[in-house]
Amino acid sequence: MASLQLPARTGLRLGQSQQTVVRPVVRPLGVVQQRRAVITCAGNDRDVSTRVAEVVAPTTTLGDAAAAAANDAVRWAQMSYSQQYDELYKNKPINPKKVVPKPSKTAQMEEPGVGRVFLSDVATKGKRPSFLNRDWNSTDKAFLAFIGGMHLLACCAPFTYSPQMVALFLASYFVTGCLGITLSYHRMLSHKSFTVPKWLEYILAYCGVLAVQGDPLEWSSSHRYHHLHTDTPLDPHSPYEGFWWCHMGWLLDNNATMERVSNRSNADDLESQWYYRWLRDTYPFHVAAQLAVLFLVGGFPAVVWGGALRMCWVWHITWFVNSASHCWGYQDYNTGDLSKNNWWVGILAFGEGWHNNHHAFEFSARHGFEWWQVDMTWYIILALQKVGLATNVKLPTERQKAKLAFKKPAEAAA
Repeated sequence: MASLQLPARTGLRLGQSQQTVVRPVVRPLGVVQQRRAVITCAGNDRDVSTRVAEVVAPTTTLGDAAAAAANDAVRWAQMSYSQQYDELYKNKPINPKKVVPKPSKTAQMEEPGVGRVFLSDVATKGKRPSFLNRDWNSTDKAFLAFIGGMHLLACCAPFTYSPQMVALFLASYFVTGCLGITLSYHRMLSHKSFTVPKWLEYILAYCGVLAVQGDPLEWSSSHRYHHLHTDTPLDPHSPYEGFWWCHMGWLLDNNATMERVSNRSNADDLESQWYYRWLRDTYPFHVAAQLAVLFLVGGFPAVVWGGALRMCWVWHITWFVNSASHCWGYQDYNTGDLSKNNWWVGILAFGEGWHNNHHAFEFSARHGFEWWQVDMTWYIILALQKVGLATNVKLPTERQKAKLAFKKPAEAAA
């Protein structure tokens, strides 16, 4: 639930696309149809060639171009993440709209010099230097200065403590993190999981602006790319490049990130609305204005607790959706990617930690499918629906869930 955005544009995103189970076909496919089917199924690591054969009619019944596309898809699905990365980026510019199969976890683990995320099965290999021996452009420097400055300012919290400041922190955490990021930016704007009246949509979106994770248009655009390319080299923040990278390193390498997400045409639905264009064009003003208002209302302590400390807290929780929820946890659904259900991220991020559920059904307004999977954002959506403010609330059917669900041991034995 990959986003931070400062005066220059790029964002902290939550990190998460719905995977479609493709069944065997009984008639030859066209080239485009066949390639879509191959890409969809090839994300799983086990016996990729067999899985492709289940989807595509024998290559002897297809044209040469279609057979070549099928073979190429199999080849990509057998590559490691690092091999895919090297293949894609040797020829620039890359095409951010072109989908490639998910890489092979096994092949990635066999890469020479790979590391491993602690207590995780994710094999990592950095593709770009994090700090030294790299170029830092002006955007990278601005981001580092702002993020670092907010973290330093947050260290003043013990010296400015009061019960009132704790209350301010908790309230602003809920308004910006839950109402702004998870409810508005993520489920409503990025995934269109539900709709509300425009006046309420715009208010909720402004709560997201106050989180200082970028304007709504760019946040949603980058997040949609994350779902289109989850855990492939076109994903803006895959853990295959290291935990630091997927947590926040990608925000400090503007060249690498913008190669993947600079084409904002996937968010034309927001671009067409004057309000989101205005927020994009005036974004730095809103960042500065909220700090000024906090100072006028509560002085330096309010800037620390309601500004810096709260920003850093919400940033890291958002980043943990991209990092921790792709490294630690469990999977109920066969998404072909690294997304995991992580209970503690689920609590801290108002339901966003049920990340495997989300990647299986990105359209769903509800992420915590089980009664014990706490999903505060869903409870709010449900309340809005009860009073008639939320409509077109999208949920997966039991049949859809059954199609993607991993078989339980008893079911597999039967």
